[in-house]
Amino acid sequence: MKLPQLFIVSVIGGIASFSLTQMLANRMPSSFVADTANSLGMLYGTLIFGTGLFAILAALTKDLWHSPETQFFKTRWIVFLPALVGLVGVLHGYLSMAPYYSALPSDIAVPHNTIWATVTVGALFTIVATAIVFAGRRPNKTRSHACG
Repeated sequence: MKLPQLFIVSVIGGIASFSLTQMLANRMPSSFVADTANSLGMLYGTLIFGTGLFAILAALTKDLWHSPETQFFKTRWIVFLPALVGLVGVLHGYLSMAPYYSALPSDIAVPHNTIWATVTVGALFTIVATAIVFAGRRPNKTRSHACG
């Protein structure tokens, strides 16, 4: 499957899987799933689940580790896309919270936990995709292993 097709499948899968997570969160309002789904929100939930599925599918179907050096930026960056979206979510969260920061108690952790949920979930998708890439890594037989 080509990368644009994988991307379309991933966007549809991301919307579907985050919608399923939202349905589970509504059924279990005081669970970890509900906290995570509410922390991500619809925008970052869809973005992170979509890019996460894209990274995993690309790692499963493409040989990202052994792609030619000329295609380095075309394929290998995909693995880090969910974590990048999560970092953007953290920046967006803190910038959105800045006007209200002085009104919050100093010991409150809820806004920070909510903001950092985006990068946590994105990093988990990135770790899975990276593990798939490294698991599919084959030894390079063109190297010379001669000593001396």
